[in-house]
Amino acid sequence: MKVRHRELQLIYEQRKESFPDGLRLRLHRAISWIKRAERCADDDNDSRFIFLWISLNAAYATDERSVTEMEHLRGFLELIVDLDQEQALYESARENYAAIELLIDNEYIFHHYWGDSDWERAFRFERSKTLRALNEGATADVLEIVLRRLYTLRNQLLHGGATWQGSLNRQQVDEGAAMLGAFVPRFVLLMMNNQHRHQQWGSPPYPPHQSTAP
Repeated sequence: MKVRHRELQLIYEQRKESFPDGLRLRLHRAISWIKRAERCADDDNDSRFIFLWISLNAAYATDERSVTEMEHLRGFLELIVDLDQEQALYESARENYAAIELLIDNEYIFHHYWGDSDWERAFRFERSKTLRALNEGATADVLEIVLRRLYTLRNQLLHGGATWQGSLNRQQVDEGAAMLGAFVPRFVLLMMNNQHRHQQWGSPPYPPHQSTAP
């Protein structure tokens, strides 16, 4: 079952005074972008994908500069999966098995396809690794590979490498929006339900000038 903005907003409003400032700011930002993404879910998956990626960034980004973006995202995924005692993320991955297969079968969102002459070998290896991880319940590995593919799609969209609602990239955009819609709200829910771990998220970037977060 999908987690919706309304559910997240209700929990946030009920608990926000108990959240530390940094966590409250992350959640406020992330939930706002989930709300915006839901407004275009029926007819504009390009925008929906972008808004959901912004929400993801709001949830995990920090001012830390000593690691790469993918290393930072991997650390976030390991932590969020560790918090998921009910294995809701794994169940969501299983429910979206067919969609994940479509994504990892799509060479156009595989980073090495663009400029690496030996991309096919790496492509086959990562496909096998993803399906094995999914079958073995290695949820963090599955999510890392899926989000790494979607990061390539994110770059294509935000750097002008795709046409809005273009037919040539339609499948990966539609499936990518669906994947983010399945997982990003669950990440936010897990963060709210485990507020005692707030220090492990680090400090959110670009804090507001006022002394308290929203």
